[in-house]
Amino acid sequence: MKVNRTYSIDVSLVTQLRAKRNQSDTVCRALRLYLAGEDEYSVSQVPTRRLLAAVHARQDISEQLKAVILAELTNGSE
Repeated sequence: MKVNRTYSIDVSLVTQLRAKRNQSDTVCRALRLYLAGEDEYSVSQVPTRRLLAAVHARQDISEQLKAVILAELTNGSE
């Protein structure tokens, strides 16, 4: 069963939420994780392009790997 509720949230969150396909489901999943005490998230929940960008920004990887990652980020389709 579902119930409609009105809560105040930051405008920036509303803006990001608008980009989601099913906003109610997104909010429900986020609240379930929060209420379950899972403040941390799994790396498997992070989008691949975000992971690639994070690895590309690191200083401890080779220039060759950075070039491959940059090519994927530049030409990738996600």
